[in-house]
Amino acid sequence: MARWIGPRPEFDYIDGILAAADEWKQRCLLADGSVFTDEPLWTLANIEEIERLVRESDKKKWWELRPHLENEKAALIRLAAEAYWIVFLYVRSYFAQPRAKRDIFIAFWEMGGTDVPESPHLSDRVLRGVGSVGSRHWVRYDRALLHLMAVVRLWKTAPPPAELKWDPPWDLIRWLEENVGNQELPMHHAMIYLLFPDYVEPAMGLDKQRIVKRYGDPSQQERAKTAPDQVIFEIRTRLEQETGTEQLDFRRSPFVEQWRPPRKPRTARQEPEERRSSDRRNLNVILYGPPGTGKTYATASRCVSICDDAEAPADEEQMRVRYRELVAEGRIEFVTFHQSYGYEEFVEGLRPKTGGDAGMSLAAADGGLKRMARRARESTEGEPHVLVIDEINRANVSKVLGELITLLEEDKRHGAENEVAVTLPHSGERFTLPANLHLLGTMNTADRSIALLDTALRRRFRFEELAPDPELLEEAAEAAGVDLPAVLHAMNERLEWLLDRDHLIGHAWFMTAGNRTEVDEVMRRKIIPLLAEYFYEDWAKVRAVLGGGDDFVRGEPLKRPPGLDDGGYEDGDRSRWTVRDEFAEDAYDRLIRGRPADDNAA
Repeated sequence: MARWIGPRPEFDYIDGILAAADEWKQRCLLADGSVFTDEPLWTLANIEEIERLVRESDKKKWWELRPHLENEKAALIRLAAEAYWIVFLYVRSYFAQPRAKRDIFIAFWEMGGTDVPESPHLSDRVLRGVGSVGSRHWVRYDRALLHLMAVVRLWKTAPPPAELKWDPPWDLIRWLEENVGNQELPMHHAMIYLLFPDYVEPAMGLDKQRIVKRYGDPSQQERAKTAPDQVIFEIRTRLEQETGTEQLDFRRSPFVEQWRPPRKPRTARQEPEERRSSDRRNLNVILYGPPGTGKTYATASRCVSICDDAEAPADEEQMRVRYRELVAEGRIEFVTFHQSYGYEEFVEGLRPKTGGDAGMSLAAADGGLKRMARRARESTEGEPHVLVIDEINRANVSKVLGELITLLEEDKRHGAENEVAVTLPHSGERFTLPANLHLLGTMNTADRSIALLDTALRRRFRFEELAPDPELLEEAAEAAGVDLPAVLHAMNERLEWLLDRDHLIGHAWFMTAGNRTEVDEVMRRKIIPLLAEYFYEDWAKVRAVLGGGDDFVRGEPLKRPPGLDDGGYEDGDRSRWTVRDEFAEDAYDRLIRGRPADDNAA
C-alpha cells in the first residue's frame, strides 16, 4: 500500500503522522472543531477571515503573518496555528525540523492567550515529516495556506456528492481538482496524500510524472495527464504482484535509481568546512560561468562569508540583510567594469578642481580600489573588506590595473614576506595593497572565455566555476508541472556540442517560475532570445537546441520576391522564423527527448 515507507522499525513514525492527519480530517475538515482544543476553530467564518487577512497582507512568510494577527480574536489566531501545523505535517526538510515546527506553532498558539496543550501530535516523531521538499512553496504561507483553506471552504459550503467514495478515492480527488484547481501546487499533492494515504503516493507532481514515464505503458502515460495518482496506483499494484510484497517504496532502492535522474556531485555549499574556510582566506577570486548560474547570489553570499569569517546565513533574506549592513559599514564596495572603464576610475586619476588663484587645476582623485584599500588599512581590528568587480572580463583588465597587477599576489601584500610598494603616477604616493582586502570578481563566460584573459591576471586569481545546476529547479518544476531539470540538461547538452561549455543556460532563468505560464514566458522572452544571440540569428541551430521540432520556433519558407531573379536563391531557400504564441502541452517532453528535424508539430 502507498502508506508504507521504508523498512520498519526505522520508518514506523509514518503511522503517527497519518493518525494526526486523520484526526484533523475528522475534527476539522468534516466538522468545525480543532485538533488541540475543544472549541470550534475550523468554522466557515474563521476560514473566510483567514483568507481575507492573507490576501490583504503584503507579507508572504509565516513569521511575518504573526503581526497581522495581534489584534484578531483568539480563535482566529489559534486557527492560524493549527493551519500552520497541518501545512507542515507533510514537510521534511532542513528548514523544517521538528523543533522549528513546534516553536513556530507554539508562538502562534500562545498569541491567542492560552497555553499550548499537551498532545502527541506535537512530538518529534509526528513532526518529522513525510517527504523532503524545497522551501519556497511552504515558507510562503500565502500559497500553501490559501490552497488549504480553499479545500476546507469547498467542503463546508458545497460538500462532495454522497456517491463519491473514499475507497477508492479517484472520483473524490477528481472532484477536488475540478473545484479547487491548483493541482500543480506541492500543497495539493501533500493534501491528497494525507487524506488518502492508502492510495496516493507520498510524492510531488514532478516525481509522479517520472514514475509514470518509467513504469507506465503508453496508455497509462496518456491517462496520467488527467489522473496521475490512479495510474501510479495501478503501477504499484502490478509491481506488488511482480515482487510479491506490499512493502514497496518508489523513493528507495531498487526503484528510485530507475526513475529519478542521477544526482550531481555535492555542490560548493555542501563541501567540508575546511574547504569553505580556505575559500574565505583566498584574497583574489573570480566566480565565472554562463548567464543565469547564480553569480549575483553567490557573490553576495561570499562577501558575507568573508567579512564574518563564517558561513553566510542559509536563509537568503537574512543573508541579504547582512550584506546590506556590511555595505553600509563600508566593508563591501561594488564596481562594474565596462569597455570604457580605466585606470583613472579604478586606481586614481586627475580630476578638475576649482578654487585658488589658478581658478581651476587638476588634482589626483582616488578610484574604487584605492578608496577600499584605505578603508581596509585603517580598520583598527584588521577586519576583512571586499571589493566586488562585476563583469571583470568586459574591460581591458591589464590597462585598468596598470602596475598594480604586481601587488595582487598574496605574498606581495602589505606586511607579507615579499611586500612590494609602487609609486602611483598622479599622486606620487607609495602604495601597497593591505592583506585584509579581498578582490572578488564575476565573469560571464558568454561574453569572453577565460582563455582570452591576460595570463598574468589568470595566474593571480583563483577561478571558481558556477555551472548550471538542474537540481536547483526541482521546486520550480513541481510548481510548474514541467520537468525543468531535464529541460535544462537537454538544452545544455546540445549547446555544449554545438558551441562550448561557456555558452550554456543557467538554472536561475527558471528559478522564479511558479506555473506553466511563467515557464513559457521565460522560454519565449529570455531563453529563445539568448539562443538567437548565441547563434547569431542562425535559427536552425536555435531549433536544434529546442529539440529539433517546431514546438517553440517555426520557420516559414519565403518565396523569392520579384526583382531578385539573379540573387542565387531559389524559392524556399530562405525562411522567416517566428516564436510560437503558444507552446503545446507536451512541447517540453519533446524538447527533452529530441526528434528529427522534419517531425514537425501541427
